[in-house]
Amino acid sequence: RSKKTLIDTKRHYVLEAAHPSPLAKGAFFGCRHFSKTNEILLKQGKTPIIW
Repeated sequence: RSKKTLIDTKRHYVLEAAHPSPLAKGAFFGCRHFSKTNEILLKQGKTPIIW
């Protein structure tokens, strides 16, 4: 997350969540990153990924 300021968010999407480790604070499961990625791809006229 400390490197997020280096990413041009007008050109790139940044999806953030906790690490999927069972020891991590926060929830990776339920963050919907895969479905959000497919939504972004569809908005760009691209084929969604079959995860």
